[in-house]
Amino acid sequence: MDLLIKGAKVVFADRVTLADIGVKEGKIAGIFAPNSGVQAAQILNATGLTVFPGVIDPHMHLGIYNDMSTDFTADTKAAAIGGITSIVNYYRGKESYKESVPNLIEVGEKHSLIDFGFSLGLLTKQHVTEAAEYARDFGVTSYKFYRNYQDDVKRIFGVEDPLTLDSADMMFILRDFAKKSSRLSLCVHCEDMDLQRKVAAEVKSENAQDSLAYFARTSPDYAETVSVMQALYLNRLVDGNMYIVHMSAGSSVDFLATAPELKEKGVTVETCPHYLVLTENSPANLLAKVNPPIHTAQDSGKLWEGIRTGLITTLGSDNCPSNLDKKYSKGKDVWGTMPGFPGAGLILPVLISEGYHKRGIPLETVAKVSSQNTAQALNLPQKGGIRVGADADFAIVDLEWEREVTPEVFGSCDYTVYQGMKFKGWPRYTISRGAVIAQDGKITAESGRGRYLKRSL
Repeated sequence: MDLLIKGAKVVFADRVTLADIGVKEGKIAGIFAPNSGVQAAQILNATGLTVFPGVIDPHMHLGIYNDMSTDFTADTKAAAIGGITSIVNYYRGKESYKESVPNLIEVGEKHSLIDFGFSLGLLTKQHVTEAAEYARDFGVTSYKFYRNYQDDVKRIFGVEDPLTLDSADMMFILRDFAKKSSRLSLCVHCEDMDLQRKVAAEVKSENAQDSLAYFARTSPDYAETVSVMQALYLNRLVDGNMYIVHMSAGSSVDFLATAPELKEKGVTVETCPHYLVLTENSPANLLAKVNPPIHTAQDSGKLWEGIRTGLITTLGSDNCPSNLDKKYSKGKDVWGTMPGFPGAGLILPVLISEGYHKRGIPLETVAKVSSQNTAQALNLPQKGGIRVGADADFAIVDLEWEREVTPEVFGSCDYTVYQGMKFKGWPRYTISRGAVIAQDGKITAESGRGRYLKRSL
């Protein structure tokens, strides 16, 4: 063995137990009873710690406000500090992705500390026509459907063959994907824009208040929930494979509970750390402006219950790195403040601190939501679990280590919406393909070691 991890509790999908883990050539080569006498070139004594499968962040937006290479360098380090060993980054542009994806992969391989893949935004008819080629040539099997761009793609992106991004587009794309492969997934931003735009116009006619609570009124919970209802029904109609991104509203969880048959097959539901631990009254105020908006403490509570009961099955950061000058580049008021904010690396600390410690959510559920379910949903068979043959990706956690979140914890941006919050349960070691890349909150490996995750149909 190249590496033996000894003495820790290991979180499997169905149990937590003491075990030793052997690694050879970047893969898990054996799982042994404690003190089995296995020999290895390197021994990592993890007594008192807990081994999780390496976290997979399925929802990043590197390259939105900054250069892609800058974000890959900084934010994959931030991710690794929080136990993340793989990411899937969203990219959208008006060009044929035959032109841009090879360069994106090259940038990632030069600058990423951890393994990475891409999900591509469907904005044009050409994108839909060529999607099977993107899957074949580049191994991209997940695509983003931006309901929030409905009827507005031509204005925003300046394309001549825009998708409408309405319910008809969604249904036909889901049907087309289902005919080609069950591994093709459509990642849907659920927001009824007919409702949202009329409600937002009504709110805007009032005297604006520069607060997150005021912004939340521009896209109320029911705008998301109505869209979730429609999306799930259409997905079931065509036997599709749908991944609902960043669920924010408690009313959406309520709906999922009343219609389990719509979620029985081909549906993954994601939420994000900020919807779990922030509210519309949080001190971050407009720094936490994001689409869809952060809602109330009641909404957060229902999202947590959705994780507990299995209605919500993955967690993504929706990390959109920017500095304050970019965040406020169009103004500091409720309309000018740009949406999105940095948030890499907090998936596991939030789940452990607020889920396991405060709400009694089992560690097995934490592992599923942060890794296993994500690997299954996004077609990453070599990732997501502690089993022989899988990539040797681990987050080795001190369940009692409490840290306060400041920008200095991660060092990638000059602000955090989690400023001053404390989370208990951080990785002492992050291991990627058998190599220690972070220890005690410090990076121990060089950027550019990350591998592109080419997926197959």
